[in-house]
Amino acid sequence: MNLHGLLQEAHAHLQLEEYDKARAPLLQVLLARESIREPETIDYALMSLGSTWLLTEQYTDAIAFFSEYLSRHPEDSAAYRERASALWYAGRFEDAIGDYSHALESKPTDILALSGRGQVLAESGECGRAMVDLDLALSNLKNTSIPNDGWAEWYKQIEAFVHNGRGLALAGFGEKGPALDEFEVSINLSPENAWVFHNRAQVYDLAGDRRKASTDYQMALAMKKPALSPIRAKHARARVRELSNQP
Repeated sequence: MNLHGLLQEAHAHLQLEEYDKARAPLLQVLLARESIREPETIDYALMSLGSTWLLTEQYTDAIAFFSEYLSRHPEDSAAYRERASALWYAGRFEDAIGDYSHALESKPTDILALSGRGQVLAESGECGRAMVDLDLALSNLKNTSIPNDGWAEWYKQIEAFVHNGRGLALAGFGEKGPALDEFEVSINLSPENAWVFHNRAQVYDLAGDRRKASTDYQMALAMKKPALSPIRAKHARARVRELSNQP
């Protein structure tokens, strides 16, 4: 099996946002799991595969796949991390935190797991714990060398997600100004991330700034990289209607 060729094929499909087509070569790579000696290859395949379901809102399929995979390979922390992401987007926060924590037990410096758990904790109102994870994720990210120019955009997206999470956590502490600063940094790094606009809209909403809140909710519904989860999109649409009907 030509693993390098399969990974290149999957990467090309991902670049074109052909997520369903990317899934087939990635699944073929994982069929050779027992013969792969490089943990980085397995991690990359699992991360990429997870994104094909996450970005197409197929959370149930992702959870089912990673649950079955983990029954055979419980040592692969990336599989816990990817299932956690699907659980998060599906609105199952407690289960997501559990899976992120399991991933971090074997790989404490995992930037994606720290960022993910931090953001779920922030959404759950556990802002203190969230900031610990997010600060560590940001520190690890700053101290990680980028392998090549091809990875630069990926690292920029991850940094944007971390700042978005920090903004949400700071807002939970009532620190509106610092929270808005974090959201601004996140938007500059990743201007098409729907989640940061949704989180900023909630801050404006709570502060009674209806115009800015409505604008950001609408922006959140328009952005697609990544798009809001169905639960968040439903909330944003409802708030846009409610705000437009208020005198």
